[in-house]
Amino acid sequence: MRNLLTFIIRNSSWLVAIVLIVFSFHLLFSYNSYQRSVYLSSANNVTGWFYETSNKATTFIHLSKNNKLLLERNAQLESELYSLKTHLQDMQMDTLTTNAFLSDSIPVSQFSFIPAEVTNVSFSGPNTFITVNKGSLHGVKPDMGVVSQNGVVGVVLTVSPKFSVIIPIINPKFRLSGKLKNSNNTGSISWDGKDLNVAQIGELPKHEVFQPGDTVLTSFSRIFPKDIVIGYVIGQIPSKDDNFNTLNVRIATDFYSVRDIHIIDDKYYDEQKQLENSIP
Repeated sequence: MRNLLTFIIRNSSWLVAIVLIVFSFHLLFSYNSYQRSVYLSSANNVTGWFYETSNKATTFIHLSKNNKLLLERNAQLESELYSLKTHLQDMQMDTLTTNAFLSDSIPVSQFSFIPAEVTNVSFSGPNTFITVNKGSLHGVKPDMGVVSQNGVVGVVLTVSPKFSVIIPIINPKFRLSGKLKNSNNTGSISWDGKDLNVAQIGELPKHEVFQPGDTVLTSFSRIFPKDIVIGYVIGQIPSKDDNFNTLNVRIATDFYSVRDIHIIDDKYYDEQKQLENSIP
């Protein structure tokens, strides 16, 4: 208590000055309408700025968590959508099935999707690769297909407990069976190493009808579901074989900006691979 009194006495002049200044401002803003309006306007601006900055900071802090939840939800919806599409295709093919034998529920999908985020992209010709932040601890295995929201990305090459390395379409080692939409003729997707946005589909029959802008989809594959978008036809180029056409395809996935991907988990993959490998 003595120290407090000593402090007040020692700084009494400053305390009196502060009290007088506060009292003066009180009189100024209380009995002068113009000054009061200026004060209220300034106070509202400062308060608004403070709340806006606080809200932005809070949003930024929770952004990573919210993005992760959105990716997981999107992966779940992708799985449900593919299951529904497969179910509808089966119903259309089986014209003899009567309503009495139709199931009320959609069957469990063959494919599920593991959401992941890109942590590194290396553009270096034959060594082009993508690293993502999901690995064996999350159920990722080599040879799993990878897609973005726009289309095919590539195939998982190798995994560690927490990370995976992906060979993308824009790698000369990448191969995939593809076809034009509304066509049953399949070709081979590859990359000539020239343009990071353009791949090629070759081995298409000469009689194949195509137009610029036609959609190129996945066909028979042990890794990808059918009818996943690969890209869009932008023109024809010379083919090494006169019996086939080769087309340039603008890749649907933008590898310069891709950040979020889905790794495809095919629950029948091991069974199919084991069966095919058992053939003498």
